[in-house]
Amino acid sequence: MEKHDQKLLFLRNIYIRLYEACSIYDGKNDLIRDCVIYRFKVTYELCHKTLHEFMKHMGTEPEGSFPRTIFKKAYANGIIADDRLWIRLMEDRNGTSHIYSEKLADAIAARIKNEYLPAVGDMIRKIDELK
Repeated sequence: MEKHDQKLLFLRNIYIRLYEACSIYDGKNDLIRDCVIYRFKVTYELCHKTLHEFMKHMGTEPEGSFPRTIFKKAYANGIIADDRLWIRLMEDRNGTSHIYSEKLADAIAARIKNEYLPAVGDMIRKIDELK
């Protein structure tokens, strides 16, 4: 199995786990919210690593391995549909390391469920189409 295929397999698996957590998160249970945020962090790491490996495989490797650069290059190559959403996703991921506010944690979890989860699913489908 090639490296990009292996990363995509791992991403699919954690995406399913994030989907499961989001499907039961109703905005009221802090334990489930924290699970959503944790699974999102892992999903984020696999997203930019999978994109990087897939673009290398396609011959359009981004210069550098910074997530922002990878997301912009993935947008330019039609793998993701909205680079601004992915930059917000990255900023929220970075913000999860410094959450001291329940209100902020609730807001990020809501964005994960309503915006970022569908974007990750779309990205996985697009990679499958391009393979």
